Amino acid sequence: MSATSWFHTMSLTTLTSHSLTLNSLCSRFTQMYRLQKLPAMASFITLLSISLDFFLGWLLFSSTLPHPSLTDSIYLGMDTIVSHLKTLITWMMENPAGLKLNSVLSQSLGNFFLYHIHLWVTYVMLVIPFLTPYLATLLNIACYTTLSIQISILGDLFMLLTIHIHCFYAYARRLALSQYQGIVALWRLFIGKKYNPLRNRVDSADCTVEQLFLGTIIFTILLFLFPTTLTFFSVFFTLKCVVKLITYIVRNMIFLLHWIP
Repeated sequence: MSATSWFHTMSLTTLTSHSLTLNSLCSRFTQMYRLQKLPAMASFITLLSISLDFFLGWLLFSSTLPHPSLTDSIYLGMDTIVSHLKTLITWMMENPAGLKLNSVLSQSLGNFFLYHIHLWVTYVMLVIPFLTPYLATLLNIACYTTLSIQISILGDLFMLLTIHIHCFYAYARRLALSQYQGIVALWRLFIGKKYNPLRNRVDSADCTVEQLFLGTIIFTILLFLFPTTLTFFSVFFTLKCVVKLITYIVRNMIFLLHWIP
């Protein structure tokens, strides 16, 4: 296999692992490709599964007529998610659940995440008009696809609408991890230890009074700011778990539709 073919194969594999629609299509195409090599009973079960999937897709599409505009649905979903996120972030900026967080840091983090939401909304507002013709075509094609494909498309749209939650989790995780590592390193300073990255171990260390004094100040600052950072991290970690759970449920629904018989 040449380097170009290997690169294209790896790219397709990566896209398939992240896109529910591509994953569902590849799964169905693989089943149809293997029909000739399967026994008669297995081929019949596979054809029955595909036919039932098509029938359920047509039934769902017909039962929901008239269909709302896909673009309007995306805007509505985006507005709903953004409004709830803004409410949650504003709540965390105002001593959530009675927790006495650092007001300056919570306001700074809250404004940072709110600005990130603003940038994401602006990006979507600019991109959607260019994608509207393709989205309309996608909606027209959806009526002729299987139920698993329709669910996959909705799942991919959901992941696109919640991608900023993963960004928030990554930011909060990096900040919380950096503060935790700083607290651990300064604690080692107080007990006369330090981490040796060359030998990957903790060695003894002699510190001057000036170093201990400066370490005490920084340790105190990080220690009192850590609960605020940990609160933001915990909230966004919970939101990411909810998004992952919904995606996991959608994946299992698709898998079930592929193997109903």
